[in-house]
Amino acid sequence: MSKSPVTVVKNIAQQLQARIRSKEWAAMGKLPGQRQLAEEMGVSRASLREAITMLEGLGLLRSEAGRGVFIAEPGEAGLGSAYGRWPFHGRYALRDVYLVRAQLEELAAMLAASVITESGLERLRETVRHMQAAADVGDLVSMAEGDHAFHACLFELAGSPLLLDILAGIEDVVEGSRQVAFANPARVNEPIHEHMQVIEALATGSPQKAGLAMRGHLNNVADRSGVRLGAKKAVADKA
Repeated sequence: MSKSPVTVVKNIAQQLQARIRSKEWAAMGKLPGQRQLAEEMGVSRASLREAITMLEGLGLLRSEAGRGVFIAEPGEAGLGSAYGRWPFHGRYALRDVYLVRAQLEELAAMLAASVITESGLERLRETVRHMQAAADVGDLVSMAEGDHAFHACLFELAGSPLLLDILAGIEDVVEGSRQVAFANPARVNEPIHEHMQVIEALATGSPQKAGLAMRGHLNNVADRSGVRLGAKKAVADKA
């Protein structure tokens, strides 16, 4: 069975991340040309470009027109955000995306809290364990994957086909905003704790507590990207 395009791109991103971490290209400070690299890895240039875009979002790479793809310094400012590259720069303001996400995901958390089961809670905890294992080895690609799994699972548990359809319509934009938030090296582990706060709030069965915890999490996600949604950074801590 052939791999899905998403899996192919993720695998390429994993390989590139490993080679960056091993300092394979440290001497020249940039990746080889994309044609050469695609042939060497046995992948299409289109898939390679998508993987590079993913790593730019995570703050690991930086493209310069006419010059190539450079290895970014930790915490280096990216296009459209304080850290990673925002791929929708010029079309959507990153702050607007986080505002929309906060509304949708707060609603999803409130709906999920009303119907959550121990099985559902365990599925969410598994995504946190995935993120922690990735954090332990410095794997940003897998951390972002675990973050995606957490939020996707929550929307599924909310049980609203309309919310799922809305999310599907903006999936690429949401994914880009997710990657940018992981590009802040000083705060990359914070989502793990925040996800556990959301899970604990869901476990109470209180839609208000779950919604507040998720709102606090999204405020912090935005803050890690250099975007301030509200006056208070950690609303969830008051729940």
